[in-house]
Amino acid sequence: MENNYRRHSCFNHNWLFKLGDDPEGFKPELNDETWQQLNVPHDWSIEYPINKDNPTGRGGGYALAGIGWYRKHFNYEENMKNKKVSLMFDGVYMDSSVYLNGELVGGCGYGYSSFTVDLTEGLREGDNVIAVRVNNSLQPNSRWYSGSGIYRNVWLDIYEKVHVDQWGIFCFTNRIYMNDDKAILQINTRIVNESGIPVNTGVMHRIYDHEGVQVSYTGAPLFLKPGTSGDTMVAPTIKNPHLWTDSDPYLYTLESTVVVDGEPVDFVRTKIGIRTAVFDSDKGFLLNGKSVKIKGMCLHHDCGLTGAVGYRETWERRLLALKEMGCNGIRCAHNPPTPEFLDLCDEMGFLVMDEAFDEWLLTKNKLNNYYSETFAYGYSQFFSNHGEEDLLRMIRRDRNHPSVILWSIGNEIPEQSAAEGVKILKFLRDICHREDPSRMVTSACDNIAAAAPYTTNREFENELDVVGYNYTGRWNERAETLYDEDKRLYPKRRFCGAENPAGLSSFRGDYSPERNYVAATLEHEWLWRYTVSRDFVAGDYLWTGIDYLGEAGWPSKGAPCGPLDTAGFPKDTYYYFKSIWNQNQITLHLLPHWNWEGEEGVFKQVVAYTNCEHVKLYINGRLVGTKGYMCPNYGCRFEWNDPRREDITTHDLHLVWDIPYQPGELKAIGYIAGKKVAETIVKTTKKPNALKAMADREKLRVGGVAHIDISTIDIDGLHVPDATPMINCKVEGPAHLVGMDSGDLMDHTLYSSPSRKMLSGLLMAMVQADGPGDIRVIVSSKGMKDIIINLKAE
Repeated sequence: MENNYRRHSCFNHNWLFKLGDDPEGFKPELNDETWQQLNVPHDWSIEYPINKDNPTGRGGGYALAGIGWYRKHFNYEENMKNKKVSLMFDGVYMDSSVYLNGELVGGCGYGYSSFTVDLTEGLREGDNVIAVRVNNSLQPNSRWYSGSGIYRNVWLDIYEKVHVDQWGIFCFTNRIYMNDDKAILQINTRIVNESGIPVNTGVMHRIYDHEGVQVSYTGAPLFLKPGTSGDTMVAPTIKNPHLWTDSDPYLYTLESTVVVDGEPVDFVRTKIGIRTAVFDSDKGFLLNGKSVKIKGMCLHHDCGLTGAVGYRETWERRLLALKEMGCNGIRCAHNPPTPEFLDLCDEMGFLVMDEAFDEWLLTKNKLNNYYSETFAYGYSQFFSNHGEEDLLRMIRRDRNHPSVILWSIGNEIPEQSAAEGVKILKFLRDICHREDPSRMVTSACDNIAAAAPYTTNREFENELDVVGYNYTGRWNERAETLYDEDKRLYPKRRFCGAENPAGLSSFRGDYSPERNYVAATLEHEWLWRYTVSRDFVAGDYLWTGIDYLGEAGWPSKGAPCGPLDTAGFPKDTYYYFKSIWNQNQITLHLLPHWNWEGEEGVFKQVVAYTNCEHVKLYINGRLVGTKGYMCPNYGCRFEWNDPRREDITTHDLHLVWDIPYQPGELKAIGYIAGKKVAETIVKTTKKPNALKAMADREKLRVGGVAHIDISTIDIDGLHVPDATPMINCKVEGPAHLVGMDSGDLMDHTLYSSPSRKMLSGLLMAMVQADGPGDIRVIVSSKGMKDIIINLKAE
């Protein structure tokens, strides 16, 4: 259905910006001709060099913060007359104040909340001025890189005075009848009457499948007095529903039309999925009644070279890589994400823990992550007055996303150890239940087995629908038994790993002697063997899926915790997770590289990550040995004297050979049921001889971005895995270079620089289309021939 009743348009273009405070920044008559012209989303922190002395400190990645002003001029349009007009900010970090023509019309303290400001009464004929003051000057206020500014999208909405309330439609699956092949949904709609007169109104709901076929039509009437709002509820039945799952994320479209006296006045389109999501004390997580183990990753919100700005294409690239790895879950750590992020999770089939807060009343020390009375900045500044409002914003905005399976009301909250914390928990939990009866509530607890006085209050744990366990491997004498003791004490408890380590922190390609790369995955291997063998454990969200800015130790500007680096390139541990989580593909990955000139005869540990039953390793054609691992335990699958037992060498989920280095070729051959199914070769390479580059898309939308992966090859065409040449990038046509990223968090070069060194043979360049037309990207490096990538923006 065509939407002729509500105009929802992008308001990102043609803003003006000034770094620093200006006491007259809100005044419409201010001369702003010298201000910087830009489009939002915009993060000013990423545009400046990091500095060890910046007050954001290690938590904030040593980034520049401060105060900034944004202004935008726009004309009053005829279609605004007698209508409601509002602006939606998807996120401004932080403590924003929004002015229209000199008058304060709204704002938001929390930098991750989406919020609306009503412009209706303050608009005037001719030129109008929106001014936004962003105050990120009270530092340190974050334990990770936050960015600064209007870093998410802004939307202009024009609609009738009888309309659907902001986030006023909520559709969820009430019940699925598998035997009768039908699902019953529930659609709640809140309608607002600001027309000044009583109205006979109502709403009509149409649901369409992915092919555009209408599968349901329902409606409900409503009488509203002026200045009031009211709710309707319908319960349509969908026959032969195509259920949303993590492996088949099927989406329907809900179209809702508000009518007054039978005439349409408002229209809202919502993507929905038909599914149930339940946590069970014995069966773990049940999706549509079937047990699914959560193989999740925690993610911070930054995107590396763009800072807090997250383009849809960037998150799509990152999430596709995680999905290919076998990941099926995302924890939004530790704040509500962008709406586009959840759209992608809906479309790609991720099981999302949507998290509201990192702090309640007590402030955490942003330098060492623990509670501190001396560090007064953070969300605790706003919680008393705005905690309920910000939680409502998150739930109402996100509750239609089928990917969201669980609300988290806090991460490692200091109040978990105090009686006051139980009261706050109940208050927040009850808000979640009232606003969304279809989902359970958790909080990520890190002190369940801690020493007094920091031990998590048992009542705090028991008031949660699902207990989120953080870092169970730190539990001293209880570490070996993990959740078993709590399962015995609390048999009806629902268990989920909310945060556990994904592996030892490291940069991609780091095989230095001081780094024990063989042990990188040991802690998770032990946790996974436990989790996969206990039905009552829902699964895990691991820290983290992708390296992130902040929480750093100088001279590093970030934390290298993930299987993907900030540039989106896989590390070796990526293939470990793929080998245990993605059973749809054969994985056989060898590390390290085989370029060790000058270390001939020195023993090197060669590691294989694989889901093959056993692997034969050769060096220069000579068999080194055959190895295999056993997980889960084979039990009685083999006879006691079965010769296949001879290939089982470990319970670890990786294989290791000790080999004296000699240049040449490592070859691994993987077998399943005695048949060769995979082969991987790692060769000693020569020096870099040529550049190689590939874009992730040839066509861009205007405003969209393309990622170009750049590498070097030797004279034989082999990728050189330890190359570190300086790379230059130039863009011609209606586009510009956003920046380049190698994943090296020790590199302090500005991301926007047109020159940057590779890390371990790889570099990513990002190009953004400014308008339609042909784009040329020229990549060069000293001593190698330039290469040209042709793109097109439409």
